[in-house]
Amino acid sequence: MKFDNRVAVVTGGAGRIGRPLCEKFCDHGVGVAIADLDLAKAEEWAAHLRAQGGRARAYHFDVTSTESVNAMARSVLDDFGKVDILINNAGVWKRQLISEMSEEFWTMHIDLNLTGTFRVTKAFLPGMQAAGYGRIINLSSIAGEVGLPYFGAYSAAKAGVIIFTKTLAMEVARQGITVNCVSPGMIGDAPDPTKTTWVERWGLGHEVAELLLFLASDGTSYITGVDHTIDGGRILGPRFADVQ
Repeated sequence: MKFDNRVAVVTGGAGRIGRPLCEKFCDHGVGVAIADLDLAKAEEWAAHLRAQGGRARAYHFDVTSTESVNAMARSVLDDFGKVDILINNAGVWKRQLISEMSEEFWTMHIDLNLTGTFRVTKAFLPGMQAAGYGRIINLSSIAGEVGLPYFGAYSAAKAGVIIFTKTLAMEVARQGITVNCVSPGMIGDAPDPTKTTWVERWGLGHEVAELLLFLASDGTSYITGVDHTIDGGRILGPRFADVQ
């Protein structure tokens, strides 16, 4: 995969998907801004990547605050001079029945997962438009594709991320900017105890990172407005024991 002197911002960069993605970016010569609410973890990972020869810096930000997002964006641009790739990976999910859900609980999920994606995109989009180049990849979830019981607020927010992605892709398609979405299933390091996936295990962070890396590369200018599912076949339907 080709990356021509690119710079990437990864929100939630110190998390389960963000960490391996930042490492893969550095391995390909991409400068990486690791943006996270947990600055200590972000700085620790940035230092690790620099020790391996990567170009990485850590930034604190709160995705629910427009002021914080814009301050982070200014710092990144001051340090790197540009941003070519944006990975909107920051988010949260908590369990609650809709019938028992408070409005505050609902609003928190929409603000963190959907409006947060909007805020960060707004902060970096003008620079991409001016440069005539950009790769924006938003993290959604299979919950946003098919819904997930007990996670109604999260599912609704992630469904919004998918439609936001498609809409923005149409708006900026002629400006050299692609906008795509990646929707993972369960990500962890455990087997699938209930056999809900056809591959009988959960996904790994580095597997999602490989897909994100590809979509962020220079050679994907004809791929835009697509929601890419990576879930071990989970949404294909239940796995049947007699299928080997």
